[in-house]
Amino acid sequence: MGYRKKHIKGGTDGFRNEPFQVRSMINQRKRKSEMRTKVVLFSTAVLLVVILAVLAFKLNGLNMQDGSGNVAAADTDSDKADGVKEDSREKKKDSKDNEKEPVKETMASGKKRWLRDGLDPDKPMVALTFDDGPYTPVTSRILKVLKKYDARATFFIVGNRVPSYEDMVKQAYEQGNEIATHTYNHANLTKLSKKQIKAELDKSKKVIKDVIGCSFSALRPPGGSINDTMRSTVKVPMIYWSVDTEDWKSRNKKSVLNECKVIQDGDIVLMHDLYPSTADAVEKLVPKLVKEGYQLVTVDELLYYNGIKAEAGKVYANGR
Repeated sequence: MGYRKKHIKGGTDGFRNEPFQVRSMINQRKRKSEMRTKVVLFSTAVLLVVILAVLAFKLNGLNMQDGSGNVAAADTDSDKADGVKEDSREKKKDSKDNEKEPVKETMASGKKRWLRDGLDPDKPMVALTFDDGPYTPVTSRILKVLKKYDARATFFIVGNRVPSYEDMVKQAYEQGNEIATHTYNHANLTKLSKKQIKAELDKSKKVIKDVIGCSFSALRPPGGSINDTMRSTVKVPMIYWSVDTEDWKSRNKKSVLNECKVIQDGDIVLMHDLYPSTADAVEKLVPKLVKEGYQLVTVDELLYYNGIKAEAGKVYANGR
């Protein structure tokens, strides 16, 4: 009883007289409360740091995207200048594309396709030529070996065969080979009138143009027969030959190759892409000639690089 009285009378001073155990409990509670406050403050600070780091990372990513053009650029003088440059480049590109449009016209004669730049006029040239085709089993093999050795040839095709072998005519043309005519019906033109000659060549011209988009470049008269009526009627050069392989007669690979032993610079070689034996011979002949240093060229190339200006109605048998 005396203790309670003393405590009440003593006011706040009475706290000092509390038992030690009570004071210890109160101090522990204060320390725990302070510790919780510190933990909360520390956690909050860490969270703020994390949030700021994430925001900074995202902002940096947006800036990088903006710099690479994935996000719309700000409307600055630099961006405007870039826009002007881009417009200029687009206009130049459109201008170049427009300049390319007339290609159809420049290719109308076929020269762009089968008259190459960069051939060496000082190196020997030979023009391999094939009559009476096309015929897929043979023509396809000849085209394959020509392509392999970057060689060219001239195909004197028979017009009435074109509808059945359009793919061969197109492939030969696209590989850079020259497309010429051997008439429409393999007709002996010396026995035809002027009007009939024109009709024969016009029909051949139409079927060829329907496939490759341009006319034939030259004529090889069937049988090599020519007369004055033809000379005054035919509007393209007429092409003979200087080496006759007689492949149509022998139909033998070795015989064809034997005939080709006499080949020399400027020759026009006569063959036919109708016989498998001719394809057999060509597969041996082309790499042999290339190895010997010959450039295998079209008739147009042979004449052009040897300074011969081919004229309509005239006959040419070689490039010498």
